[in-house]
Formats: sequence, C-alpha cells, structure tokens
Amino acid sequence: MPVAAQPRATLVLDNGAYTIKAGYATVEAPSIIPNCIARGRDRRVYIGDEFLTQCKDFSGVVFRRPFEKGHLTNWESEKAIWDRVLLNPEVGFNVSPDETALIVTEPVLHLPACSSNMDQIVFEEYGFSTYYRCTTSALVHENETGLLFGGSGRSDTTLVVDSGYSATTVIPIVADAVFYPAVRRLNVGGKLLRNFLKETISFRHYNMMDEIHIVNEIKDQSCFVTAQFAKDLETCKRLLPANNPLMLDYVLPRATASGFRQGHVRDVSLPPDPDDQVLTLGNERFSVPEILFSPSDIGIKQAGLPEAIMQAVSAVPDPDARGLLLGNVVLAGGNTKFPGFRERMSMELQALVPDDVTLRIGFPEDPITYGWQGGAQLGQQKSRLRSRQVTRKEYMEHGPNVCLRKFGKKSIKALE
Repeated sequence: MPVAAQPRATLVLDNGAYTIKAGYATVEAPSIIPNCIARGRDRRVYIGDEFLTQCKDFSGVVFRRPFEKGHLTNWESEKAIWDRVLLNPEVGFNVSPDETALIVTEPVLHLPACSSNMDQIVFEEYGFSTYYRCTTSALVHENETGLLFGGSGRSDTTLVVDSGYSATTVIPIVADAVFYPAVRRLNVGGKLLRNFLKETISFRHYNMMDEIHIVNEIKDQSCFVTAQFAKDLETCKRLLPANNPLMLDYVLPRATASGFRQGHVRDVSLPPDPDDQVLTLGNERFSVPEILFSPSDIGIKQAGLPEAIMQAVSAVPDPDARGLLLGNVVLAGGNTKFPGFRERMSMELQALVPDDVTLRIGFPEDPITYGWQGGAQLGQQKSRLRSRQVTRKEYMEHGPNVCLRKFGKKSIKALE
C-alpha cells in the first residue's frame, strides 16, 4: 500500500472574530488581517486586508463580520475572506491546499454544528491535505510558557485568560487538554467596550454612533485600566480639565491637502492646529475597561474577571491541579494590552487566592499573536501534529465523525 505524501508546508490560521493571524509555521510572525467585509461611504466593498490597504476614509464604514456572539455563523462572508487570505497572491500566501497542512482555531465553546461546517469547508471546498482544528487557548498552551515566568519549557497545566473581540473566556488546560466543565465565559469583549465608548462619546460630545472604526481606534489608543477606580473618578469630578492629569485630547481624523490624516492623541508639547476637531476624554478612558472587572456597572449579571478565574479554578476537582493552574496563568487577547491590565489583575486575583498558593501571571510580548506562535511551534513538531490531525483521505472515507474522534467532542453541559 503506497504511503500518503506528506504536506510540504504547514499553515497556521488563528481565526479570530476581529482579526485573522495567518502565516506558515516557518516564519517568525504572522500577517494580521481584518476578519471582515467592509463597505465605505463610496459604496466600495473591501475584503479582509483591502480595508486597511485601500480604504482612505474610515468615516461611516459599515462592517459585516462572520462571527456573531462568539460563534462563526456566516460562512458566506468567511469563505470570501478566506479565499483572499489563502488563494490570492496579493496577500502573500497563494496556498496550494493539496500540498499544505492546516492548523485552524475555533472559539472555545463553539457549537458542534459550526465546527462541523468548518470541517466540511476545509476538506470539501478547499481540499487541504491534512487539518487540525483546536481552540486558540490550546495553541497558547503549545508555547514555552515557562519563559513568561523566568524559566523554560512548557507545563502540561495552564490557565489561559483570553479576552478578545466577542467575549472573555477563562480556559483551564489540565494534562494538555481543555477541561470544558470548568470553562467560564464573561460576555464582555472588545466589541462591547467599543460600543459602550461609542454611546458615551455620542451622549457627551459628538454623535459618533456610525463611526465604528474610529471609535475602536480611540479605545485602543486612549483607554487604560486603573487600580483605583473610585479615586480617579473623584479626580475627574473635582478638577477642571486643564488641571486634570487624567484628561486626554484625541484629534479626530480628517482630510487634508496632502491626503487623509489618521486620528491620534494630541501631543501637548506642540501648538494646537485650529483646523483639528478635538475630542477631550476624561473618565471615559478608564470607565470603559472597568467593565471587564465590574460588569454589573452596566447591568450585566456576571462576576468580574478575577472572580470568574477563581470560579473556573474551583470547578477543577483535583486540588493539585488547582494550585498548578494559579501558578501558570497566561493572558492573551487584545483587551489584555490595556495599560494597567496586568497590574490590576495581579492585585485583585492575589486577594482571592489562598495564602498557601503561589500566583504567577504571564504576559506575552504580543498577546494578540501568542496563540499563532504556539501553533507555529506545533507545526514544526511533525510527529506531535501527525498524531492529532485528520487527513483528507480519512475524512472522505469516514466523514465528519473522524473529526469528532480526533478533535474531541465538547461536553453539552459546558456549552449551556
């Protein structure tokens, strides 16, 4: 019996709800591509990377995203984006699926029907040679997480805190496997934070309800997590804007004689431009990220992130594993990049941890691409990857059931 040809390359596709992190396992860093289809004011449609490279006016842009409430539900849009990422030479991949192994991520509590749709698209639409589907947290676990704590190597037990676009999830990984009964999801992500900031700005300053991309840029450049919320809130109430160190001026984007100028934080050392439209931000800067730690502030009946972490750890029955999880907490996702996030997390979580347990929190250099980096490491370990992946021949012979057996079937209780 002839031996099946081995794929020549391994492509890692961290398919996030906001961005796709894609690249071959042999490169140092991935390409970061918007996971969206956008329509500008001129009615022109931009797919994936075209939005950032070709769109000149971000005002009033309308987005269509394949993900809804953390689940990949719109494959018509996702396939159009994947076609550009995988098959279009402009992006730089120009993949030959029949000669490529694919590692792709899915949400941690993805509905089984959505996972099955992905299996079908990968094998029947694209025809990839081999395929491994897993969560981003599983790829985070593939990194040498010991480096984050001043050591080396990787542990078989990790607590991944992934705060992304749709939600924030706490994922205990015990003995190299996600322990689904202990997974906790907080319905606060970058999308909710952006929308809250958009409504606040529109109520207090300018009407920016249609400026989705611009408000997202304001959030990323201006917001921070405070360790003393009540005190900073009082400071903003008591001091005039000119004397308040927490105040910040954000210059909104506008057209100029030389082209379109992006929005930016105003440099106070330079004289102001009279043609600039300036947005002055005060307590909005720290009130928005505060929702991650206190969702009840806007009526969400869920525990804050530190409490959710302790709930997830407490749901693991093995006491030794609980101690290991708290000693190997790894932060991932774009929301963890807020200045002050790590310090606030350490302070609040330390107050909840038992005295006889050592708390260690690892913060990667780039928490957005950290999952992709783990996938790249796995892609270079051919023997480990071979034991997990499904070949196209196996799929055609046995159908979707072979993916259920190899990739694991999630507990129904964990999905409720």
